[in-house]
Amino acid sequence: MSYCFVQRGSDVSLRCDVPLMSKSSTLHWEKDGEQSPNSTLMYNNSAYIILHTVDERSEGNYYCRLMENGRVQTVRIHTVNVTSYSQNKIHTIYRQSGNNSDVSLIFKSKKIYHRLRWTWEQSPKSQIDLIAVEKGIEVQIKGPIEPGRNSSTTYTGQFFIFHISPVNFNYNGTYRCITETSTYTTTILRTIRVSVEPPDGVLRNQSVVLTCEVSEVNDSVTLVWLRMEGNRGVLVKQQTMTEKNNMLRLTVNLASNETDPLHWQCAVFTENTLRALAPITISRTSSNTNAPTESSTVTDQEETMTKDSHLQIKITVACVVTVSVLILLGLLVFKCQRKTDGGHVTGLKSQDDEDIHYASLTVAGSSHGADRCIKRNHQSSEDSNSAVIYSAIKVQ
Repeated sequence: MSYCFVQRGSDVSLRCDVPLMSKSSTLHWEKDGEQSPNSTLMYNNSAYIILHTVDERSEGNYYCRLMENGRVQTVRIHTVNVTSYSQNKIHTIYRQSGNNSDVSLIFKSKKIYHRLRWTWEQSPKSQIDLIAVEKGIEVQIKGPIEPGRNSSTTYTGQFFIFHISPVNFNYNGTYRCITETSTYTTTILRTIRVSVEPPDGVLRNQSVVLTCEVSEVNDSVTLVWLRMEGNRGVLVKQQTMTEKNNMLRLTVNLASNETDPLHWQCAVFTENTLRALAPITISRTSSNTNAPTESSTVTDQEETMTKDSHLQIKITVACVVTVSVLILLGLLVFKCQRKTDGGHVTGLKSQDDEDIHYASLTVAGSSHGADRCIKRNHQSSEDSNSAVIYSAIKVQ
């Protein structure tokens, strides 16, 4: 059994070795009798596990178990103890750049400090303030890196978390927590990024280039490309980087017949300690002839099904809207036709019909004669209708 005391907020890497292992054997880490949620890497008859940003929940016993021929054997027990305070401590952490990556910079002290600030120095003599807090006063954001969702919103004088998420590749550098008197704690961040060419998918007979890059090296770092078979890593290529290297990257050129393993990881080692794992998946794409090819992952299949479903929904909605518009237009034409027909019957006269008006007028005068009936045509404002007016004039 081994013990270690680690600083709160730092990373811890555990390792156990087995001299001989068959291909059917497995080696993994458990915590307090349950398999650890942290991913375990099997490589060169060793099992590795990385605990990120440890705190009180990380404390306990970690068991390295070997499963072989149905039997379970405990190879190693490692006890982790986490110190509550991090005063005058310096630690280095590695993070893969990406939207799902994060960093928690933690300040915790026995003593009360009324003010503190987190600074970032990406290169020598380039220190800038990121955030400043004062007890009982609102947090002041000053730098280009916005606090993440898990950052503290208030400062009690003894505890504060500056959370960064996502982590960009250019966020590497030195982060310091400075109180009103001195530097309390220092965190050195090194970032890693992996990429695949071509990035938008690979044809079955197409070659691939994998690249793993580290942002900065102080002493020496070893980059290792592993082809993953479950949680077992098979060495493909490795290279040790130092400060003298101009390009801190490791590339692997895969021929078309070597791209069938879709899951790869870039492992970062300092001496014999695993510091980070950066996974990447090679995605399949269809050929130019639209011949069907197998999907590289279940996620790709689900995305294709989702796109087809969306297209079917759009087509259905368009058909329903078109039919509805045609029905409405038909009803509108029918209604207008009914109004036109009704007006002809009740309100308007045809050319054969005439409006007949009678008027009777008695005229007193010296002339005597028979009654005369006079007929006069009257043209209305509508040319299609004519009216006949009969006037009876009686002369007395």
